[in-house]
Amino acid sequence: MNKFLDLRFVIGIFFLVVGVLLLLHSLFTVPEAGFSKTVNLWCSIFFIAFSVIMLLLSKDRKPKDKL
Repeated sequence: MNKFLDLRFVIGIFFLVVGVLLLLHSLFTVPEAGFSKTVNLWCSIFFIAFSVIMLLLSKDRKPKDKL
């Protein structure tokens, strides 16, 4: 439950879901879509990359000793 209190985790999951949906949409649209298909593909790649970065940043790290 503490994972959902970390904003980086929630943002990472959100962008991962949106990126996967855009990727699927760009892969299964008709070839005549042209420019919008290319934009959807590139945006999905950037969204997925950003989500991976956010999820890596949200990983729990061992707390440092306080003296």
